[in-house]
Amino acid sequence: MVAPELTLSQARRNQLIIAGISTILLATLWAISDLPRSMYFALPPVIAALWIPALLAHKQRDGSRVWNMAFGVLGLAVAAVVVRAVWLIGRG
Repeated sequence: MVAPELTLSQARRNQLIIAGISTILLATLWAISDLPRSMYFALPPVIAALWIPALLAHKQRDGSRVWNMAFGVLGLAVAAVVVRAVWLIGRG
């Protein structure tokens, strides 16, 4: 059984929902947590990076390996910063 392929509007809608929810959660984390100064500088670019795939959904739809790798690396960087922030909060 093959999963149906998402249209551009469906993919963009899903990415906007994910980016919106993640932005709210990260902004809350940034506002109420006691993080080291470096994390306060790291979270705004991470929040901005969440919106890049949603804005460039047409590039993902094209299926270019270069763009997909760039979005994958961006996703890994975002995940690494978030995991580090959560680890620092849990440690403190």
